[in-house]
Amino acid sequence: MKDRIGLQKAILVVLFLLVFGTQVTANDPFLPLSALHPGMTGHGFTVFTGTKVEAFPVEIVGIMEGSGSVAHLILIKITGGQTLAAGMSGSPIFVGGKLVGAIGYGFQNADHRYAIVTPIEEMLTLWSRKEPETYDFIEGGLPEFEGLTFGEEPADGNWLRAFPVATPLFLSGYGPRAGHYLLDVLAQKGTFTLSQGRGGAYPGLSPTFLPLATAVKKADTPVVNPSLQPGSAITISLVEGDYTVTALGTLTWLDGQKFLGFGHSFLNRGRVDFGVGGAEILHVIDNQDLPFKLGAALPCVGRITQDRGAGVAGELGVLPRMVEVTTEVTDEESGLVRNYTFAVVNEEDLLPGLVLAGVIDTIDRTLDRIGPGTANVYFELNGDNFPLFQRENLFCGPDVAAAALQELGEILRVITGNEYVHPELTNVNVQVKIKPEQLKAKIVQVDLPKQEFAPGEKATLTVHLLPFRGEVVQTAFEVQLPTTPGQWLLVVYGNEYSYVPGEQGNNEEELYNTELYQSASSLEERLADYRTRLQNNQLVAEFLPAEGVRPPELPETRDAEWVEAGEEAAEDDVITHDYQTMNTPYLIIGEKQFNVEVLPAPGKETPVWLRYEAEGSIKNNEL
Repeated sequence: MKDRIGLQKAILVVLFLLVFGTQVTANDPFLPLSALHPGMTGHGFTVFTGTKVEAFPVEIVGIMEGSGSVAHLILIKITGGQTLAAGMSGSPIFVGGKLVGAIGYGFQNADHRYAIVTPIEEMLTLWSRKEPETYDFIEGGLPEFEGLTFGEEPADGNWLRAFPVATPLFLSGYGPRAGHYLLDVLAQKGTFTLSQGRGGAYPGLSPTFLPLATAVKKADTPVVNPSLQPGSAITISLVEGDYTVTALGTLTWLDGQKFLGFGHSFLNRGRVDFGVGGAEILHVIDNQDLPFKLGAALPCVGRITQDRGAGVAGELGVLPRMVEVTTEVTDEESGLVRNYTFAVVNEEDLLPGLVLAGVIDTIDRTLDRIGPGTANVYFELNGDNFPLFQRENLFCGPDVAAAALQELGEILRVITGNEYVHPELTNVNVQVKIKPEQLKAKIVQVDLPKQEFAPGEKATLTVHLLPFRGEVVQTAFEVQLPTTPGQWLLVVYGNEYSYVPGEQGNNEEELYNTELYQSASSLEERLADYRTRLQNNQLVAEFLPAEGVRPPELPETRDAEWVEAGEEAAEDDVITHDYQTMNTPYLIIGEKQFNVEVLPAPGKETPVWLRYEAEGSIKNNEL
């Protein structure tokens, strides 16, 4: 009976907090750490099923003081038969009807009745610094342990090794490959660490987050978020729409529209703009490492604004600014067209991977296979702080989905990682048309009609292309010769990219090339190279001054034609490229080179600098 009365009082305190809000004053409804002692009892609040907040009894076991970003922690024991579960991080703990903090940490392969609480004083500061973290018992504790550590155990004494209570990460809508790619990218970014299952591919990583390959998706019916209160299940959203990436935790404290949760950092990114919503808990699944909640995310109702060591903070009623992504993939073999729409958080370090995972999956689902092909890719990127960027190109390879993303991923990273402005990306639109054949061709021969040409003369080259597993085809390519007489090197070539063979999707670095970081003074200058970059399906002809006929050192008086035709090439060895291109249905690879001569026009002499080898000299009387 007494327990029941105590429970009712605790619930009344929670309702009081919801209705009237709280301020950090001497009379606030928080119990200071100094008033806590081992043996005190209280209640925690969380959701075990559905959206109903339920209480569970706890006992204070010990108070710890340490050297980490959170100065104090509280060890508790759950005494009512329940156990700690992933997704309970943020569950508020009340003693004597006052809030003392939130569950933040637990122990692997240990007694799951024990949990570590982050004091509410620490959560209100939301201050975090990365330092070696150990905590010594200053009151109470467990006799066989010196204290606890979040890293390697100190050399002396016996220490409990604690981990943040796992935050289940739910992926919905993604196929197996896109899901694994996304988890791998996030792990490499240090965002999520994967569970240490037996035979797992990630030994030694702390199971801070518990990734699930799929998540329960609610039926397409209107869903109303229940009123949030301390103990309510909440989700933090990284992706919403046809694809979703959400992390599950618990709301700790609510003051008007402001709230605290989790009791430990989510991504530890400091100032952020992530979505937050409620959740429906379907069941608590037993697990040897740590039981976990299985749930379904409810619509976003607010945003996370702070993500630090003591927890997360945010506000309800204000939604995050996210990047809208639309994808359309056409399988030209079957005629099937699929469209997907989703939104990703505008976290610059994560955005490329979140976008690429959705595009990969759209391609995989449309083709219903992973394999070779040729993709015509068009995409456009919109942002508040840079002009509309549009690009179309052709890609092919043994894994067409991975090949198709090479350039999109590269440019996304250039934009989000630029050092000039916050790009404020708003929209990404991707259209992909795929043929099952690998339409690539190698230049095997180029026929010239002759070797000597008049200045500016037009000539038709015959280019012999060998398609992948096909017969040689001939293509006529009309080019215009330089207007400056002399020896020239004609280079005919194709694709500048080299497709990375092998399994794609295990590493985001494989999906795109990052070498194009040329000198620039603005984001637009950096993007200018991509706007004019050659396409993979283009035949390219380029005329360069032939080796051995570059101009010698000249006296101060220079021939006017030399100044016009050769000065830029001589200065710092920079040559201005003059491309001539022709589109083809193939991704072109290979290169052929030829020496050609442009003869002087009738009545004009050859410029004096073209009559001498580079090591020669010119006499003043010849100028």
